[in-house]
Amino acid sequence: MRTTNAAGATGLALIVLLAGCTSPEAPPTPQAEATAPSIRAVSSIAVVGDSMSVGMAACGTRDACPAASWALGTDADVSSIRERVSAASGGTEITPLSLARPGAAVADRITAVEKAKGESADLVLVAVGTNDVCTSSMDEITPVDAFGESYGELLETIRAGVPGAPIVATSLPDISQLWAAGRDDSSIVSLWNQSPSCRTLLGDADSDAASDEARRASVMETWAGYNTAIAAACAAVTDCTTDDGAISRITFSLDDISTADHFHPSASGQAKVAEAAWPAVQRALGG
Repeated sequence: MRTTNAAGATGLALIVLLAGCTSPEAPPTPQAEATAPSIRAVSSIAVVGDSMSVGMAACGTRDACPAASWALGTDADVSSIRERVSAASGGTEITPLSLARPGAAVADRITAVEKAKGESADLVLVAVGTNDVCTSSMDEITPVDAFGESYGELLETIRAGVPGAPIVATSLPDISQLWAAGRDDSSIVSLWNQSPSCRTLLGDADSDAASDEARRASVMETWAGYNTAIAAACAAVTDCTTDDGAISRITFSLDDISTADHFHPSASGQAKVAEAAWPAVQRALGG
């Protein structure tokens, strides 16, 4: 990837006139001026991610629904980062670049970024890692140390490709909420049992056996380690901003989880992700 307009800044100003109520004898209240924070000029946004960033199952089917993506979507109800940046820039047209793929893990996104050399991006969103712990078996989980090394390499590869573009590295959503929200619903448990997805957490979802509880606890300990590793890797890279764990703290209800697969965020879940990530994006762009 190569940055075409990374360092520019737009002077985005919003003038607010405040008129006060006064008595006839009192002098008129002076006008007060408030200026909204300016943000760096952005004409293209890339997202490096997995199924969540392509809006998988967000539109009621098991297919990808890019329009509902938290990152690059166009659905007004989601209010994606792309749409928010455009609005904050006075309606600027934002070109999307998706380097997200269902099932993607951190290591294979390094290859995807390397293959994208020559593409432009003024802002890069990185939201990947869940598939390193949400795997088909416990033996397939990426150890925390290895995850941190791969994630750091990913950020360094992005930085080399777009040396002037801000990077926003998001935390991973709390996947234990999937299990908590659906474990008492026999139809959801049946669906999970038929799916190869995230067996580490969702396998034997209705079991309270000590071994199953220990397995889930191990998965979530790894998940927490990943989020710590993401923050550390971002701190080591120039012009990288994290969401300070905002996405990891989102509370998802059943309505925020797709009814198509009971695994990925629905459109309302995608909207929550965009809302949680937005303050980090504003900081990254100087707003």
